[in-house]
Amino acid sequence: MIEFELFAYTNQQWDRIKVAVDALGLDADKIERRPLAASGLTAMQSLRERIEIAASVYLLQSANTRQRPRRAELIAVRENAENLSARIFDALAVQVGSKHDDTVRLVLRQSVDGDMETATRDYFAKLLQNLDREIEKANQRGDNARKADRDDYWNELLAIWCELGGKASGKAAASFLGAASKPVMGSAVPDITSVMRWLERRQSKAVANKIVTKKGPRPATR
Repeated sequence: MIEFELFAYTNQQWDRIKVAVDALGLDADKIERRPLAASGLTAMQSLRERIEIAASVYLLQSANTRQRPRRAELIAVRENAENLSARIFDALAVQVGSKHDDTVRLVLRQSVDGDMETATRDYFAKLLQNLDREIEKANQRGDNARKADRDDYWNELLAIWCELGGKASGKAAASFLGAASKPVMGSAVPDITSVMRWLERRQSKAVANKIVTKKGPRPATR
């Protein structure tokens, strides 16, 4: 179990964020935005609330990463799910073959709902897909897993910064990311030069992805 509380900046920490936002000519205390529809929230949110929510999500995700099951455990769960799926079909249906070909069909038992075969297959397909993703994530250990969580957090902060009118790279953006994340991540936040390099790498990857998208997939070679 993860014990969790929403993160809140101290006034001193918030003052540092206000200084970073001041570079855009804005008063951080007066900024309000309507939350995204996907959040399920309707009331206007202050900038401070949005950044604190982003910090809280990062802390929860980081704690979740530390408690993620090991790869071997997840593989065992996946195998159990596949076996359970097979046993369910054995209980709900019978296999009917033909003397004329190798075709085998499942015929549901008389008391079983007609959509159970499709519903069961869809459920277990989705379950196995999610387990496969967790198995892939379990391959990330130590620094790699922590960097992935940090990148997600910084990307969220950067999206907020750009929404305020800031650029996606440069010293001002790095100062904002540092001021907002230092109270949350502590010594894991590097110096401003390193944050600027992270922004540059991110921007370079984004440009490269746009070029690939414009060119489209490479034609198959014969």
